[in-house]
Amino acid sequence: MPQTLALGLVPHQYSLGGNAAKPRVLFVDRGKGFYATSTGLITPEFQGALRAHNLVAFMGTDASEQPGALAQVLLHETAVAWTRHQLSLTKPRVAWKETREEFASRLREVCRVMNAKYKVEGLCREFPMRIQQLIDKKGDSLRK
Repeated sequence: MPQTLALGLVPHQYSLGGNAAKPRVLFVDRGKGFYATSTGLITPEFQGALRAHNLVAFMGTDASEQPGALAQVLLHETAVAWTRHQLSLTKPRVAWKETREEFASRLREVCRVMNAKYKVEGLCREFPMRIQQLIDKKGDSLRK
C-alpha cells in the first residue's frame, strides 16, 4: 500500500530519513486550489502539479464525497489557525528584516501563549471522540 502524505506537501528528499520510500499519494482537504469548492472536481493546476511530481491524490479526480472543511475532524487545523493568529499579532513592522533567530524566539513565545491560553492537550486527545461524534451524527457538522 502506498504511503500517504497529509497536508498536501510535496515530500522533501530527506523528510522520511535514509532510503525510505517516499509517499506518492497525497491526502488534502477540499480547499481552493486542490478541488473546485462547488463540485469537488480536481483543479487542472493541482492535477498538473501532481503529475509533474509523479504523485496522485488520495481522492482521485473527484473529492465530492469528502467534506469541504476537515477542520472539525482534523483538529490540527485548529492549532494551525491558533498559530497563524498569534503570529499575525506579533509580526514585526518590517517582517523581511526579521532574522531566523528572532523568528524562532517569536515562535517559541507564540507556543507559550497558545499553551497558556488554549486547551492544547485536550485538543490533541479529542480525535477518537470526534470521530465517534461524527459517526453518531451521520456526518453532520460538529460543534467546534
